[in-house]
Amino acid sequence: MKPLRHLCAAEVAAAMPPLSERLDLAERTMRALARNAELPAKIGVHPRQPGSLAHAMPALLRGEAADGSLDLIGAKWIAGFPANPSLGLPAYHALVLLNDPVTGEPLAVMEAGTITAARTAAISGTAIRHFLAGGAGPQGRSVGAAGGALRVAILGAGAQARSHLPVVGHLLPGARVRVVDVDLARAAGLAEESTAVEGIGSIEAVTSVSQAVESADLVISMVSFGPNRQMLDPAWLAPDALFVAVDYDMQAPAALAREAFFIVDEGDQFLATRSGPTFAGYPDPDATLGEVFRGDAPPRTSGRVLVAHLGVGLADVVFAAAILARAEQLGLGRLLPR
Repeated sequence: MKPLRHLCAAEVAAAMPPLSERLDLAERTMRALARNAELPAKIGVHPRQPGSLAHAMPALLRGEAADGSLDLIGAKWIAGFPANPSLGLPAYHALVLLNDPVTGEPLAVMEAGTITAARTAAISGTAIRHFLAGGAGPQGRSVGAAGGALRVAILGAGAQARSHLPVVGHLLPGARVRVVDVDLARAAGLAEESTAVEGIGSIEAVTSVSQAVESADLVISMVSFGPNRQMLDPAWLAPDALFVAVDYDMQAPAALAREAFFIVDEGDQFLATRSGPTFAGYPDPDATLGEVFRGDAPPRTSGRVLVAHLGVGLADVVFAAAILARAEQLGLGRLLPR
């Protein structure tokens, strides 16, 4: 039997591929979703704590080998308890399990918080690269409307903001960043910490969302989940802004989705999530990220772009497979008895 390798958070971080490779892994995932992948909607249970959840996210990516030896198969298990920070604990805990695609033997189990942060930022990065950083998109640009460095608004100053800033610096060198958070001290702390992030031209904390997004070429929304949704006024946004929503519809309103070129990571998952208060009033998406990257999306010539990525288990599996390969090369982790 094959060994089962366990990787803790520090070992996952040590085996994480470099940023440029993470962007390529994320784009590979998005391209594969509609053609070479099996990805059921998240299934889960809801523990007693209000707002808590525990979700299973299985995924399969079919490779080119007819015998399945190049397939990737695995699952992410994530539990979220919003009251945890008051106990000094992270709000989310997650693991990724990988299986042998031919025999089904478990190959690895690893901490997934680091993977979640990295793959989420990389998926945002694929949209930024396509629409703003001179990538494959016809609207790619590397300077703002006024001819200077691009202006970026970061809504929320938590862990996701920290993982996104290196991506922004890598893709949009010289970017001028404004960050806002309900906790003004946290926003100021992030701004102070991030002055040394490679590629960030400047970063400042501001006191309101409207101030942060004014004239911004790129808005990345990563606020904490709460009872109040769709809080942002589209009138605050630049006419051709790229809005990347990592936080579902906590900030981006349905009115923005209706007038913008509206893109999601995976269509079926969005439709399954659009229920009750979540994504209320949102239209069907115009395209998925994979369709945009493959050139299968309807044309978009101007105006705002809204990208909502809900987080797909396939990205966790693709990243975990790359991390496992590097961990084996580096001799990281523990081989567990069966």
